[in-house]
Amino acid sequence: MSITRTARRMRAEIAVSIAALAAGSLILTACSGSSDSASKLDGIYYVKDINGTSQLGQLVVKGNNVSHHEYDCDGVYEKPGVTSTGEFNKDQSQIIWTVAGDDTRNKRTGTEPISTSNTSISISGNPYVRDNSDAGKALLDAFKAKCAKK
Repeated sequence: MSITRTARRMRAEIAVSIAALAAGSLILTACSGSSDSASKLDGIYYVKDINGTSQLGQLVVKGNNVSHHEYDCDGVYEKPGVTSTGEFNKDQSQIIWTVAGDDTRNKRTGTEPISTSNTSISISGNPYVRDNSDAGKALLDAFKAKCAKK
């Protein structure tokens, strides 16, 4: 009888261990899936002539958090003239702006639809290009050259 009880207990322990490993695997998979999609977007993006001005728009993405800065020629890479912060919605199809900057020219309020690719994020149809892409480097060089003339 002792052998039968030991075998049953061993099978039960193995079943519990397998269930625990399976649950742990599912949790790790779920966690990595959600952060992978956000981390693919992490980085700095630029758009020229933001809000119909000659300013440079900068979008900084860190996980689900987003900040938007606007620079003029006097403030490139220094203090932005306008700053807004927000976050992606659950399926990353929109940005929900949570804090608008003080500047009255700021148009970043409410929610805006987005679409993404490997090198850009479009917000309400305006493409922001990744800073280290060819288009991003060209945009920054052109903005700096334009500012150098002023």
